[in-house]
Amino acid sequence: MDLVFSNCTVLTNDGENAVLTECDVGVNDGVITELGRSNSRNQPQRLVDASDLLIMPGLINSHTHSPENFSKGRAESVTLGPWLDQIWPALDALEPRQIYIAALLGAAEMLHTGTISVVDHFRQTPMNLAAVDAVAEGYRDSGMKAVIAVMLRDIPQFKGQLLPSVTDQIGIVEQAHLNCDTLKCSKVRIALGPSAPTRCTEKLLISARDLALRHGLYLHTHIDETTADAAEARKQYGKSSVQHLANLDLLTPFLSLAHGVWLNSEDFELLAAAGSTVVHNPVSNMRLGSGIAPLTALLEHGVSVALGSDGAASNDGQDMFEALKAAVLLQRVAGVEAKHWITAKEALPLVTSTPARVFGFGTGQITIGAPADFIAINRSGYSFTPQNDWHRQLVFGGNGLKVRYAVVAGKLLLDDERITTFDEENILAEAREIGMRIYTKPGDHVV
Repeated sequence: MDLVFSNCTVLTNDGENAVLTECDVGVNDGVITELGRSNSRNQPQRLVDASDLLIMPGLINSHTHSPENFSKGRAESVTLGPWLDQIWPALDALEPRQIYIAALLGAAEMLHTGTISVVDHFRQTPMNLAAVDAVAEGYRDSGMKAVIAVMLRDIPQFKGQLLPSVTDQIGIVEQAHLNCDTLKCSKVRIALGPSAPTRCTEKLLISARDLALRHGLYLHTHIDETTADAAEARKQYGKSSVQHLANLDLLTPFLSLAHGVWLNSEDFELLAAAGSTVVHNPVSNMRLGSGIAPLTALLEHGVSVALGSDGAASNDGQDMFEALKAAVLLQRVAGVEAKHWITAKEALPLVTSTPARVFGFGTGQITIGAPADFIAINRSGYSFTPQNDWHRQLVFGGNGLKVRYAVVAGKLLLDDERITTFDEENILAEAREIGMRIYTKPGDHVV
């Protein structure tokens, strides 16, 4: 046995939402092999006294943009359009080393707050292979599981903007996919990330679809984040963005769509029938005033839903427990009747088992034979004192939750609150230095 957490409480997140007490969780070769009182006669390589710990599946962040980890606290009180203009010109000019540090900075924050897998809708304009390799190396060195959806667009954001050809952009994604083997990024996979349907020609969207089919890659895009986005789709296509994607045969179980704030009932039906997934980003949508996504309606129509933080420039953090709480509570002020409110138990799969299935991250459950991807939280802190209901206090617990251990594929990435895979203090120091400089202009005084 490689690793045993002994005498813990376990939220299995299985079909019955079972809670196990005084339980041992045993791990061997990256898989959960024991669940209950241990029968192993051999001393494990590592034994953790977990009598004060709550073990649950690690969280999954299904939408973020890692370069924005340098841009927390910027561009307040602006909506998406002017926000993009203030945030992204500096980030699009990042060098590979800076991109690598941005990925590790986000990884550190996510691990400390319980997230062990991530979908990074990675932007650099113009996109280049060195940038993609750098972010892949960052996640590789963190030990997290990651899908890097390389952002593509061929409709300029502003007049005079030069973008690579469709052939060149698709070629970058294909080469990055091949490079993952060379770079030994076994937990990192490349995906195609069209920025949004209205920012891509049909040629680019079809080319992305065809490459995804050829290599078995995921597709990830923004959809109807703002009323302006939804109106632009109607103007361009005479139909919704979702209907446009359906006409191009892009609606499949391998497609995920971030935001979906302004989808309609026809869109719900198309998405549910296709098995595509909407990724709700409640904190970012509030930060930019984009609206409240119809989470309850999506779920009631049978649409697959996951949650994301979005980038740190429109969230100011990467805390998925915060996103989970916001997603549940927002529906209660959005006109949804109390009898239809999403419960804590119903919400937890949005950051565990649903995205685990959608993005191939495992099962999002604590069961024998499942990948050993889990976190351990201090259960004697404020959030669980007194202990009344594990699921509700977990979802609504907020900053009182303290993550002490994070395990991915059987390896301890967070060991008693200490990151084991990289030097966190050095990463923080370098990130501070980069952050002071990337938004300065020639002649500015940098303190």
